Amino acid sequence: MKAVFGAALVSGVLADIPNVTLNNGIQMPMISLGTWQYDNSTAEAAVRLALQTGFNHIDTANNYHNQAGVGKGLADFDRNSYFLTTKVPSTLFASTAYAKTTEALEEDLSLLGLDYVDLMLIHSPSSNCKTTQEQWRALEDFYAAGKAKAIGVSNYCLSSFACISETQKVMPAVNQIEYHIGMGLDPQGIRSYHDTHGVVTQAYSPLGNGDSTLITGDLVTSIGGAHSWTGAQASMRWLIETGVPFSTKTTKQSHMQEDLAIFADVLADEEKSQLDVATEPAGRPSWACSSFEEAVV
Repeated sequence: MKAVFGAALVSGVLADIPNVTLNNGIQMPMISLGTWQYDNSTAEAAVRLALQTGFNHIDTANNYHNQAGVGKGLADFDRNSYFLTTKVPSTLFASTAYAKTTEALEEDLSLLGLDYVDLMLIHSPSSNCKTTQEQWRALEDFYAAGKAKAIGVSNYCLSSFACISETQKVMPAVNQIEYHIGMGLDPQGIRSYHDTHGVVTQAYSPLGNGDSTLITGDLVTSIGGAHSWTGAQASMRWLIETGVPFSTKTTKQSHMQEDLAIFADVLADEEKSQLDVATEPAGRPSWACSSFEEAVV
């Protein structure tokens, strides 16, 4: 069941920003502003502008090295008015994984200037299962202490889930992966696994990874034109109608407004079906997953 977390005034139309309900009941807005590759000053300005424009979900990470800037951008806004996602990096050695992850978790809060985050993710799995388990244990303790409303993972493969399932007390609420038109509805079986186990699929690279097909390609521009959308807007709308929240990235208010305008209309069934079966551009849910690895899990 979805509930409205916030709304944005887009071209004179009040567009509700829908939420997805996580497996612990927390409501997560389905679009977030990402901050990858931004320095502190750029992140601060982008976050402030996004929240002023109507965004209510911000995404950052420990190894983006901009959480201090993100925190400054958030500082002028009521804590209950936005949802904040951040991440901790993977570590190498099982013997130090719990301690290093706990240190990174506390560093995130300190840099952001917050007492808690809404969603904390492990940025990627370790190549060692025991290390991956110890990292997840650190997140479970962070969650139990009330310092995150929900916890999840990013770039996790089916084998990564199989690993932590041996010791976990809490099922991840989210797995943030590369996902976009061209990858089909269930790449490498990851979405069906998520759906079966109550994990929300969240997309990064919603317009592909360095390919312009989902921005200026004939299929998405043709469909977008029927809704007064750009090709990029049609591509993002497909994710929403597929039930996948996503993170986008821009520093321009005009682009932020375009992103939010996707909530003012819906795709026709035929349009969505065409996008469902598109095979370009190619993509993989995670650089950490190999086709062989997933086939044998």
